[in-house]
Amino acid sequence: MLVELELKINRLNKPAENITFSVERMFNAGWAGSDREALQHHIDELAEHGVPAPKHVPTLLALGNHLLTTSQDIQVHGDQTSGEVEWVLLWYKGEIFVTVGSDHSDRKLEAHSVAKAKNMCLNVIAADLWPYAEVKDHFGQMELSCTVTREGKGSPYQKDNCGALFPPGYWLEDLEKRLGAFEDGLVFFSGTIGTVEGLVVGEAYDFQLHDPVLNRTIKHGYKCKVLTGAIEDY
Repeated sequence: MLVELELKINRLNKPAENITFSVERMFNAGWAGSDREALQHHIDELAEHGVPAPKHVPTLLALGNHLLTTSQDIQVHGDQTSGEVEWVLLWYKGEIFVTVGSDHSDRKLEAHSVAKAKNMCLNVIAADLWPYAEVKDHFGQMELSCTVTREGKGSPYQKDNCGALFPPGYWLEDLEKRLGAFEDGLVFFSGTIGTVEGLVVGEAYDFQLHDPVLNRTIKHGYKCKVLTGAIEDY
C-alpha cells in the first residue's frame, strides 16, 4: 500500500528541506524502559486495565504502514483509547532521522491482544525531523513530554529523558538481525516512558521532544474523535 507523508528535515545551520516520505514498514517497541522498576510500574499500569504481562521484555510489534500520520485529528473506536509519547526513527535515502510521536492504542482491545490493539489505531508523528547523527552522542539527555486534555483542560501526562528507554543502538542492532538490512521507508517507535498518574483517556494529546544540548524542540499534537452511530461495536 502506498503511504506518503510530507515531512521536513531540519539540519543544523542549514535551510530546512521538505521531503515526501514513503512509509514501507513500521515497528513499535513495547515494555522498553531501561529502568526495571519504572518498567514494572508501566506493566502494572497496563495490568490494571486487564492487559496481561508481556512474554518478552522488551518486545517488538509490527504495524501496517497505513497506520502512520502527521494529522492533528484522528478517529478512534470507543472511549477507551489513549496516546503515549515516544521517540521515532525513520530511514530516508540511507540516512536515519529522529522525530517524536504518539503510539495511540485501544486499551480495551489490549486485554485481548496488544498487537491487534496497536493495529486498531493510528500512530501520530510530528512532521519535523532531525538527523540522528546530530543527536546520537547525547540522545539519552533529550527530553520527552506529553500533556493530555480532558473535559477541555490540559494536564501533565508524561515526562522523562530518552535515557529512560532502551537506546537507539540496542534497537538498531536488534532490527538489523531481524531484517538483514535497513531500507528506506522503515519507521520505528521506541516504546514509551511512565505516566504521571496512570493511563489516561483524553480528548487530545500534545507531545514534544526537546534537545537541551542543541536547544531545539519538535512539537506536535492531535485530537481524538470517537466514532459513533454504529449498530455494532466490539
